[in-house]
Amino acid sequence: MSKVARGASIAVLSVMVSGLAAGSAGARELIYVSNIPAKHPTHAIGLDPYFEAVTKATGGSLTFKSYPGGTVAGGKTAVNAVQNGTADMALIADVYTPNDLPVSTLVSDLAVLGKDARVMTGAVNQTLLLDCASCKQDYLRHKVLPLASYSLTPYHFLCSKSGITKPEDVKGRKIRGTGSMGQLVAALGGTPVNITSGEIYEAMQRGQIDCSLGPMPWLRSYSLWDMAKFVTSNGVGTYHGTNFINIRTDTWKKLSPKERQAMADGLPHATRLIAEAYEKDDDNVVAEGKAKGVEMVEATPALEEAVAAFRDKDIKRVIETAKSRGVKDAEQIVEQFKRNVEQWTKLVDEIGKGTWTEAQWDKYEALLKSQIFAKVKYP
Repeated sequence: MSKVARGASIAVLSVMVSGLAAGSAGARELIYVSNIPAKHPTHAIGLDPYFEAVTKATGGSLTFKSYPGGTVAGGKTAVNAVQNGTADMALIADVYTPNDLPVSTLVSDLAVLGKDARVMTGAVNQTLLLDCASCKQDYLRHKVLPLASYSLTPYHFLCSKSGITKPEDVKGRKIRGTGSMGQLVAALGGTPVNITSGEIYEAMQRGQIDCSLGPMPWLRSYSLWDMAKFVTSNGVGTYHGTNFINIRTDTWKKLSPKERQAMADGLPHATRLIAEAYEKDDDNVVAEGKAKGVEMVEATPALEEAVAAFRDKDIKRVIETAKSRGVKDAEQIVEQFKRNVEQWTKLVDEIGKGTWTEAQWDKYEALLKSQIFAKVKYP
């Protein structure tokens, strides 16, 4: 590490320590870390309002300090940062640490099942928080208590030099793809590159990757539209393993009953806000991207058929991979998750298909609360 980098790290840690010392005199200040930028909707639309609401509900006894953008912990070090007490809370994307979180990664690796982020957000929270004890135990053994997750909207090919419309366009290209998305790239003849979302811009800028698989809002969140000028309009699946609110178990135990309740009460709304932001951003970003020179290209039937064929085979691979990581009940977990996807597909369809009004989003939030968060038993 250079002297400059070492000095910056010491400065950040000094601020954290001083913040904790100040908080001990009155309010308890919790340190939250993530690898995503502060302007990302997860922070700006979900976490920031959530933290403010909890602080208000606790009368100021609980406050929060965020360190976004990987300044304290990146995607691959978030679990360890919470476990060793560097941070109280963190955003954890299980795909970056599959050996630490093999059961959770099994669920998020089922990207092929994802067609609607609203459905997958409900299904993954229900699975992780209620229906899969081994999923939650994945986190607890690292002293991490998972509180809420969300699904990204469907992934698309985001490319710098030319668009992907047919299977042959993937061959020979270096494409950022993790988990099942990386497997899809390999199945189509490309070279998958496993880097965090925050590293995509620089990798594309330097020519280390030709494309990335990711949701439309990443064009704005990570300024990828500066580099990715060709976007395949057809989606290929979702990533639903972003567990955006996790807290150290030792920190949770030190909170008062009122503080715990305030944190729990705010989870349905925070989850809804992020899901809503991603859905709205999908439409808005397409329009904004076109103004910045981004061209939308349509997949040919051959590409869609190739992706569909991959879906049919990938679930078996996901199960076998999970078993190789020590997951004993992989088949049962997959079947439970599939049932939850079916359940939430029906619930979402009952609210209405297509773009939702605010009233419809209110109904969705009420379902998140009644079907999931109100039923969670916290330690």
